[in-house]
Amino acid sequence: MQNVIEKVARAARAEMEKQDPAHDWPHVERVRNMALRIADKEGGNKPIIELAVLVHDVGDRKAHESVEQGDAVVRNLLSLCDVPDIYFNAVAVIAQKVSFKGLGVPDDMPTLEGQIVQDADRLDAIGAIAIARTFTWGGSKGRVMHDPNEPLFMADTADDYYTKGGRTSINHFHEKLLHLKDRLHTNTARLIAERRHEYMLGFLKQFELEWSGKV
Repeated sequence: MQNVIEKVARAARAEMEKQDPAHDWPHVERVRNMALRIADKEGGNKPIIELAVLVHDVGDRKAHESVEQGDAVVRNLLSLCDVPDIYFNAVAVIAQKVSFKGLGVPDDMPTLEGQIVQDADRLDAIGAIAIARTFTWGGSKGRVMHDPNEPLFMADTADDYYTKGGRTSINHFHEKLLHLKDRLHTNTARLIAERRHEYMLGFLKQFELEWSGKV
């Protein structure tokens, strides 16, 4: 099985090199390490978890025209890498469901393995690295850092989230990142998230003070 995992890792890395610098291979590696750390505490099928992490952003909606197109890319990669049938569908389903799709869109991740992968991915969107990723992503999309006159957009549907949200990097914190700690599944992830969440709050407070010239 390790040979298959390594084959998927090589194929996924090649795919991730096509994506933006906030969703790069180091992101996948961080999520992989975190997911396995959570699994050590929470249980779950580790081959499914590791394979799902490796492909979790390969088919992401942000990189494709539709969810269906992204799902097809993931399934094709898994097939080319000879992922066994006992893992194939579970991995593909997790990859399709893992991404945040808006505050009004409920999480739909029924398996422990999927919940662990989703938690690990969300932890990389909470804390110091999350701050760096937010401005990296915003810069790659030509978004301004902050505009006090730009209203927040709390997406109720996935389509709205992908097309109307995140107009400024600071708004992205309020539209997504600050809500993630309350949408984690496992106790292990929730404990890790507490300190990271507080770090983001401190950053945003300092940012506002500096923006307004108060410090």
